[in-house]
Order: sequence, then C-alpha cells, then structure tokens
Amino acid sequence: MNSSNKPTLKKFLAQFGMSVEVPATILGRSHFIVKERALLSHRPLFSGELVAHERGDFLIPSVDLLQKIGKGARHKVTVNAHGEWLFICGRDVFAKSIVKHTNPVTEDRVAILNEEGECIGYGQVTAPLDTPGKRPVIARIFDLGDLLRRERKSKKVKDDKGNS
Repeated sequence: MNSSNKPTLKKFLAQFGMSVEVPATILGRSHFIVKERALLSHRPLFSGELVAHERGDFLIPSVDLLQKIGKGARHKVTVNAHGEWLFICGRDVFAKSIVKHTNPVTEDRVAILNEEGECIGYGQVTAPLDTPGKRPVIARIFDLGDLLRRERKSKKVKDDKGNS
C-alpha cells in the first residue's frame, strides 16, 4: 500500500460529510486517541481509546466511532427490526426495511441506524430508496456483525469432547 492509498480518519469521515478532526495517533495498524503522549516513547502496542483499525486500504471504525458517524453523518437511513437483523448478519438493505431516511441519492455513503437511533453500520446507496421489489437499495459495506464474524473465523470452537 503506497502512502497515497493509506487510509486516514479525515478521508474516512469525509465520505459521510463529516469534517471533524480526530486527534488520533497510529500505533501499528490502529488509530488511538492517546491521553498520555509520554507513553509513546515506550513503543506500546495500544494506548488510549481505539478509534479505528486499518485493514488493507480500508479503515474499520470502532464501535464508539461508528456511533459518532451515526450522529454526524449527512445521510442516514433507519431500518426496522427485521432489516436491522438482516443487516448485522451481512445482508444489504431493501426498501421495505426502511422506515426513515434523509433523502440520499445513488452513490451516497449512508449511516444505517436501528429504530433506537444506534448506528449499526454503513453502506452505499445503489438505487432510489423507494425502489420496490427484490432488489437491494443499499449495499452493505460494514456492520457491527463483522466484528463477530471475524472473531468466529479466527477461532475454532471446540465441543466438550475436544472436537472442532
């Protein structure tokens, strides 16, 4: 990955129409808000509040950053309980699941919220949100379930007999 493709928090948040500066320090592939900068001279693996993690050319937001995106994003889409479940299981969003939105257009990056106003992930609008039928209108890019799916891939669960 060359330095021009290197993900930055500023570029990441700009996709959502946010221009806030996050005073993050990069340690390894993770971005942290460090409170005690003197600790950095000891080359820690982590320090402070995790903000995001780099995965290739992409940033994976922490749960806290995801909630900030949900509050500050220019475009938001609220889905019903069924749409929420499907989304955190890795599925795209269909028009019939949408209960409220801020009028995004095709290609806009949107924060996906549940009916309680919690940000459960984000996606990109692929069709007008009133498109009827079996075609998804928002392609999932990241959801909270990604954290659990990644964990399951990295660990094999053994039963009480030691079988995986």
